[in-house]
Amino acid sequence: MRDRAFPNSVCGVVYQGAERRTGCQFSFTCDGSMNRPQELGAWDRARAVAAAALSGSVYAPVGAATSFHTTSILPWWASSLARITTVGAHVFYRWQGRWSGL
Repeated sequence: MRDRAFPNSVCGVVYQGAERRTGCQFSFTCDGSMNRPQELGAWDRARAVAAAALSGSVYAPVGAATSFHTTSILPWWASSLARITTVGAHVFYRWQGRWSGL
């Protein structure tokens, strides 16, 4: 949400494209998975990580990332961005060239 290419709120970024049939930023906004029971321990950990991130904490290896996906897929847009690193099952990217400093 700090990059001018995206909405300036967490909800704006997360739900961007959810109104389009093929445009979900995050799959859970379109696939109904938020309506299924959650694993409480994982949910609590996710809340703690989100709170730290919103307070300014940045995991240095992915600090400049603007996009990511799981290692189980290869999105059409991946080749247009600069790959930063892989952490666990997620691959992180940033803008290339003149867009990289936004």
